[in-house]
Amino acid sequence: MHKIKTTISILVFSVLTWACSDDFLDKVPTDSLNESNFWHNENELKQYANNLYSSFTGHATGTDQSPLISGDNQSDNMVPLDFNLVAAGRNIVPTSGGGWDWKLIRSCNYFLTRYNQTPVSQEIKDRYAGEIRFFKARDYYEKVKSFGDVPWLWKDLSTNSPELYGPRDSRVLVMDSLLATINMAIANLPVKAAAEPGRINKDVALLLKARICLFEGTFRKYHGLSGSEKFLREAAAASNQLVTDGVYQVHNTGKPTSDYAALFNSLDLSSNKEVILYKAYETGLLGNGTSWNIQLNNFNTSASKALVESYLCLDGKPVSQSPMYLGDDSIQAEMKNRDPRLAQTIVQPGTGIQAGFGLPAIPGSAFSGVGIVPTGYQITKYWVPDQTEFVRIQNGILDAPIYRFGEALLINAEANAELGSATQDVIDKTINVLRKRAGLPDMVISALVKDAKSEFPELPVLLDEIRRERRVELAIEALRYEDLLRWKAGKLLNRPVLGMKFVQKQYPKAVVGTSIFVNEKGFLLPYQKSLPTGRTFDESKNYFLPLPLDEIGLNNNLTQNPGWY
Repeated sequence: MHKIKTTISILVFSVLTWACSDDFLDKVPTDSLNESNFWHNENELKQYANNLYSSFTGHATGTDQSPLISGDNQSDNMVPLDFNLVAAGRNIVPTSGGGWDWKLIRSCNYFLTRYNQTPVSQEIKDRYAGEIRFFKARDYYEKVKSFGDVPWLWKDLSTNSPELYGPRDSRVLVMDSLLATINMAIANLPVKAAAEPGRINKDVALLLKARICLFEGTFRKYHGLSGSEKFLREAAAASNQLVTDGVYQVHNTGKPTSDYAALFNSLDLSSNKEVILYKAYETGLLGNGTSWNIQLNNFNTSASKALVESYLCLDGKPVSQSPMYLGDDSIQAEMKNRDPRLAQTIVQPGTGIQAGFGLPAIPGSAFSGVGIVPTGYQITKYWVPDQTEFVRIQNGILDAPIYRFGEALLINAEANAELGSATQDVIDKTINVLRKRAGLPDMVISALVKDAKSEFPELPVLLDEIRRERRVELAIEALRYEDLLRWKAGKLLNRPVLGMKFVQKQYPKAVVGTSIFVNEKGFLLPYQKSLPTGRTFDESKNYFLPLPLDEIGLNNNLTQNPGWY
């Protein structure tokens, strides 16, 4: 377990908030932090690194929506009341910002060009440099996902540095440099047993490496770029180390109806052996309102029917094949006999959050005091069935998992499947460990039958089912959109956004065509009025975000991503 301390010292300087210049890359002001007033001892190295820990995303503080939930709004998993601009293909070129921010990279480079002058042992220096390289790799990963080619900066810059006005470097150079950076971090970070509690260790960096390499390997494969196998092998090797080391294990106490939920509704994850990295919240130090917001659905959000249909039935078969599937003429029938993770992600009507009124609060329903559930599929993941936590409102102590062992298992299975090396033994050590926790039958490669409703009809059945498992296991953990990008599956966003089957007798006051809209089969159409032409993912441009206009104006060597004007 790795706990991000909430009591990190607040320094008199802030590495991450130094003032920006007008140039497209921010520069470190050496008059406030330089060789003469810093780099004296280990404590100063630690303080510098501490500033970067705040970049970890957990639950939002106060009453804002948790990024772990809102992070899936760009994908086909979540359906907020107001449609997401990126998911709808309605985002435009920003004037400034838009993720083209270099403060953290600048901070990392400033450290890495100076830390060796500190008069402490090389082992100590390298350990903190490992932490800094972890953050540098992580931030570059986010930039490559967003923009593709970006400048690779290996040192901090001055006002005269030509790199300020240079072009973007190739994806190949950047990703090779990123891989070298995370490898160096792994080499110098301590193993969990030797790490100081509350700091990045080797396992955290291994999971990040596995995630990065799976993304890059599959992105290159499905976007027709060379070099995919190298990254897929790296993803398989990094995740395999986590699988075989035996330090972590899937949280499974033999309770399939609650073990999965315990990863997301626990007030203290310190003893959970599946969690590799989490952000802790503590009374009086750092709080959040995640459970309270979910209880009232304050952000008027919901899940998609496409996500719900991904869950298998209790016999391990998809809804298109299983005799256990009761159909979707009502949400009550649709939720029965399904993978127990479904009811630990989406509210089973009449239970948990809805115990008081029995039905989801769709538009036009008679319920008051709760937010609207546009599709009828209300989120229960991250909800704590605890009145004390609910009334904390802004000061909840629900912990936020950031990296967990379950993802390592999924990465290992997918990378091996992409490489053609996913044997039954691999599946037993990865996918079937997750299925056992859910109380489902094992995946048996020889017995798999292609789902007639598959989202990926062109894929081999094994890879198809691994992708299903990933979607279900990692639902609403802010990973689905990047999966669509790397698989070149943006077209899935163009499908009609549907909700549950509308049953008039359950909602006598709702008026079809006025308060709610349904398709010809009676399924809710949450965006019929606000987005009547549907979402539009443009294959020619939407796999990357646009660069902001002000940066292109400042640097004539920067070019805009294709299709953005």
